[in-house]
Amino acid sequence: MRLLLALLLTVGAAVALTACAGDDEAPARPAQAQAPFAPAPLTSAGLRRAVGTRGLVGHLRRLQAIAREHGGNRAAGTPGGEASIDMVAGRLRAAGYRVRLQDVPFPFFEERARPRVSADGRALRARADIATLAYSAGGRADGRAVRVPGLGCAAEQHAGVGRGDVAVVRRGTCTLRTKARLAEAAGATAVLIVNSGGPGETAPFAGTLGSPGVGIPVVGTSTAAGEALASARRVTVAVDATSERRTTRNVIADTPRGAKPGTVMLGAHVDSVTEGPGINDNGTGVATLLEIAERMAEREAPGRRVRFAFWGAEELGLHGSRRYVRTLPDDRREALGAYINLDMTGSPNPVRFVYDSARAPRGSARIERVLRAHFRSARLAVDETGMRGGSDHAPFLRAGVPAGGLFTGAGGAKSAEQARRFGGRAGRPLDRCYHRACDTVANVDRRVLGQMADAAAHAVVALSRR
Repeated sequence: MRLLLALLLTVGAAVALTACAGDDEAPARPAQAQAPFAPAPLTSAGLRRAVGTRGLVGHLRRLQAIAREHGGNRAAGTPGGEASIDMVAGRLRAAGYRVRLQDVPFPFFEERARPRVSADGRALRARADIATLAYSAGGRADGRAVRVPGLGCAAEQHAGVGRGDVAVVRRGTCTLRTKARLAEAAGATAVLIVNSGGPGETAPFAGTLGSPGVGIPVVGTSTAAGEALASARRVTVAVDATSERRTTRNVIADTPRGAKPGTVMLGAHVDSVTEGPGINDNGTGVATLLEIAERMAEREAPGRRVRFAFWGAEELGLHGSRRYVRTLPDDRREALGAYINLDMTGSPNPVRFVYDSARAPRGSARIERVLRAHFRSARLAVDETGMRGGSDHAPFLRAGVPAGGLFTGAGGAKSAEQARRFGGRAGRPLDRCYHRACDTVANVDRRVLGQMADAAAHAVVALSRR
């Protein structure tokens, strides 16, 4: 009751004060609505300032954590590879992009341990004597060794192979897959393919069957080991591997506005090899694309559409970029004004490479000029690298799309001239951890990573102007 009385008195006092205010009292001004968020202008200098080393390294650390949590790698078709794709797609969605995922079927092969082969109880040495062929099936065989006459390229040459035997075939003429399939059809439970013995062809070879489909273990041997195997009474072969068809994904995101004719596209492959986490190869390209995409989302729309592509299964044969280009309708392919590839942009003993546009589709020279002009204005030396193949620019070149890109080196050695111009150590690999377990964040040169990211950011702005 006391509370109610106090409330009534308070309301009454407020009404009285309002009445006393008089008509001359200015009414209270309504709260002003907040102005809508004004995005920052899209300029080369502004975008380059926003694309910082801290953000780039943050992305690299996230990729390394994914590898650490998933067996040490981010290979296509593995849990680490799929988690990397999910991370990229999630970051793009959080930045406001509409993300498209494209399925990419590919042949998967993983060898978990070195092969084991013994002849009459005597073990051969892995690497020195034997090597598993890519896309060999896993399994164990224990049987009679049967030397296949000739080169094993015809079914009749496998007539002496019986069920449960281990076929010993010499390398040459037909494909390794043909030899293996014929031996398997004859009943063999494993195939040993002996190096030919010619000049430079005596060591064990780690060849490939091309794709999954052979259902028995297939191992390559040195010439000397092959002779011992062919004369053995009994051979044991063990391969710990998985060979099968799997599916990974491409991640594609466009800026929501910008003219579609002359679309500027940037791409980087997400997957690593199975041997390591792949932070320089190609976490650096992924980090650069992500950072540019996130910072562009905060800015005015470009004059031309910009498309970011994160490719799957590059390490196994450019499967992601090849599928994208192959399935792209003609009108959308013709709308592409430029494709810029980023692959390994933080090598520890680096050279700043710009893709050479010679013998590339018309329009590629402009991409090279824009990149070179940026480095020239920054007073940074560059060298050129060819665009024959080896990374995701290749399918675009074959389709006639103008292409270019950035690269800082893989396993090749730095020349004395390159050491003079770029610093670093002559005679040493540009990336000593290329395709190895030591390709971690610690393997990345952050300074050159930032320089290459600056160049990519500048190129996006320059090429997307109308």
